[in-house]
Amino acid sequence: MLALLLSGCATRSSGKRDGEVALPPRLDSYFEEYCDYTGNMGIGFDPDHTWDYEFRHRLKSTTDPELKRLFVLQSLYRDVQFALRDFGAGKIRTGQAQYRPLTPDEWIKTRQDIQRRIDDLTAYASFTNFTSSSFDPMYTPDLSLDLAWVGELMQQLRGITNAPAANKSLLAPR
Repeated sequence: MLALLLSGCATRSSGKRDGEVALPPRLDSYFEEYCDYTGNMGIGFDPDHTWDYEFRHRLKSTTDPELKRLFVLQSLYRDVQFALRDFGAGKIRTGQAQYRPLTPDEWIKTRQDIQRRIDDLTAYASFTNFTSSSFDPMYTPDLSLDLAWVGELMQQLRGITNAPAANKSLLAPR
């Protein structure tokens, strides 16, 4: 019986999984961007920053799509949260701790960019049980719960209606 199980595993150990799905768009570009992030110049001075930087540069060589998705999900989710916070305040970051008000054109572009990133999160999360996990082999994850956090981000984006004062006509019904 053991030999049968081992031989069954050996025949399935090819590098490709059954039903492997193509990588979603922009996943590799996000992955490259997050791996190349240099932070706030603490590299070489702060051990945590240095270790994180070295880890990301080692991670950059992976070809595992699941590892890429998980790393991008974590980083992109955090970026969307920060972008929603700034967008809700009607400001754009111009420096490490410097902001200025959004212009009407920037407001529209920023909203579209956040929408695209939320759509990307939806696509990437549909592959992965990002928020729910269990060590119980009989556990079946509920995908609707896993995608609920993306829905919350979408609701936050829809709730932001503070277009720059110079362009309140964007919100006027037509």
